[in-house]
Amino acid sequence: MTELVSSFEKNIFCFDANYIRNKFAAIHFINQNNKLLIVDTATNHSAKRFLNALHTMNIAPESVEWILLTHVHLDHAGGAGFLMRMCPNAQLAVHARGVRHMVNPEALWASVVSVYGKEEAEKQYGQLIPVDENRVVAVGEGEIISFQNRKLQIFDAPGHANHHIVIFDEESKSCFTGDAFGIAYPELTNEDGEFIFISSTPTQFEPVKFDITVKKIMEQKPQSCFLTHFSKIINIEKNGYELLKQLDEYVTISQQSRTCDSQQDQIREKLFELLYKKLEKTNLSISRREFGNLLSLDLSLNAQGLEYWNNKINKQV
Repeated sequence: MTELVSSFEKNIFCFDANYIRNKFAAIHFINQNNKLLIVDTATNHSAKRFLNALHTMNIAPESVEWILLTHVHLDHAGGAGFLMRMCPNAQLAVHARGVRHMVNPEALWASVVSVYGKEEAEKQYGQLIPVDENRVVAVGEGEIISFQNRKLQIFDAPGHANHHIVIFDEESKSCFTGDAFGIAYPELTNEDGEFIFISSTPTQFEPVKFDITVKKIMEQKPQSCFLTHFSKIINIEKNGYELLKQLDEYVTISQQSRTCDSQQDQIREKLFELLYKKLEKTNLSISRREFGNLLSLDLSLNAQGLEYWNNKINKQV
């Protein structure tokens, strides 16, 4: 076992993709009868490191049978094309809305370049590699993936993104949730449980749909959830109710900031205060500065997403 790989019950493993920083993004995989099913891929750079980790574990790329994407945001799917090229026996499963972006990533890449610029985009992600459409399987609500006689059920999971799925593994009674059941970093976890918060990144955040998705996950009564940011959480009912409460709080913050000139800055500031007040009620000893640094990227992206949603709602009124 490499130092980058953690093992859990029922042959579930987590690889730290080392994207942005340590313990920010996870690649999960199941090893069943020496065959692999992978959930999310992080970026091209992470995929290369992941293959190296498999090599140290004496697992060949030819052993990969499935690569499942929770959604096609690049911190989850940027390395899919590269991994598929290196894993000749794998099939790629993705939400029907995400298929075209995997087969022809030009529009996805253009969007990334428009945000970061070409040089920075290539530095962060490497160039996106298309996947042969004959190896891509569109999946949706209620479908079952059979992997070495292990059943994984797919649920449609919009709210964070319209192309999001959640995967329920019947063997472990666990869900792989991508960003559909929040974010919980190890630095904010102690004996009392996880500190969890909603991801409202642009551009498809929809609180009503998100509410339905969180409740759908809770209805499965999973023993644990495996988050891309970052890995295993328990206390599913407690965390679920906190996420539902936060959705209302995020909406309130958005509404309060609607008339501000610097709407995004105002939302970001209010999000920080909301989450830090929640942190103060825990036994975690972390300063405002440390908390702000740890959540800096999340707060910025969440504020952007809420501003985008806010403006979209305004246009509809």
